[in-house]
Amino acid sequence: MESFFDRIRDLIARDEAELAVEQMAAFLKGTAPPEVSREVLVQAGRLARLRKQERRGFMGGDQLFRERAQIADALLQLVDELSSRTTAAEQPFSMPSVSLKAPPAVDLEKIIGANNLKSIAWLQRGLEVSRSVCRIVTPEGLGTGFLIRHGQIMTNHHVLSEPDVAAKSHVEFNFQEDAFGKLQEPLPYRLLGDGLQADLDLDFSIVRIEPGSSLPSLESWGTLELTSDPPPGVGEHVTIIQHPGGGAKQIALTANQVVNVFEHRLQYTTDTLPGSSGSPVFNDDWKVVALHHAGGNLVTNERGDRMFANEGILVARILEKLKG
Repeated sequence: MESFFDRIRDLIARDEAELAVEQMAAFLKGTAPPEVSREVLVQAGRLARLRKQERRGFMGGDQLFRERAQIADALLQLVDELSSRTTAAEQPFSMPSVSLKAPPAVDLEKIIGANNLKSIAWLQRGLEVSRSVCRIVTPEGLGTGFLIRHGQIMTNHHVLSEPDVAAKSHVEFNFQEDAFGKLQEPLPYRLLGDGLQADLDLDFSIVRIEPGSSLPSLESWGTLELTSDPPPGVGEHVTIIQHPGGGAKQIALTANQVVNVFEHRLQYTTDTLPGSSGSPVFNDDWKVVALHHAGGNLVTNERGDRMFANEGILVARILEKLKG
């Protein structure tokens, strides 16, 4: 057991944090306390975001070095904690048996960790539901919303908080790039201020679109299914279709694990940016399980512990509020 921890420390010392995280996640899968698994997922998400920012040129060498050093320090603390638990008790969590028998020559392919294989039909369905997601343009800034019924969109309260703000705003469908990277023409629809439904605590607003437009019918954009099904658990994935930075529509498919569920909040490592507020958070069945609304150093439990993650409001709680 001690050799495993030494191996992880050695990987961290060689600046191979990604490999260290992968090996820790595989080692702890299904056996570790939830808070330990969450911390490993958080560090994996931080590393994924760093790689993406580095590729896009958003982060210089000095800042990248500092961020990786912070992650390495957090991983070493976690390794020390796990090592001390192992020393204090012979077996703090159950260990799967290990077989050293060589696999048959024909058995060369394996599922590594969680099964993340998806059918091509799943991608097609994602493209279909993405049509219902729109950019929101208000006098106060930009956000994201989505059709939940023909003529009604849902977004955050902090995006559209008041009827007079809604009346001066509009939504844009089809604001996205085509297969050749060319920006398509967005189709704008004005919003109505009257009839706005909003809740500050759950940070949602439901707004009507002005009828009678000469643009394509709202039915052509489809609607998204809100579900009160139990949300994905820690370690499972969620997908967000959004307008990050108020720009063209994008989708987050990687580094998107759920890391915590607390009261009416679902917390995850999925990438977002300002402008993503009001985006739908999908489960693997492309049903909306949460309304994305915040990110940062978030409270994760009643003790007030915090974690750097993104967060959505559970749709189940929003539906309860609407019924009441």
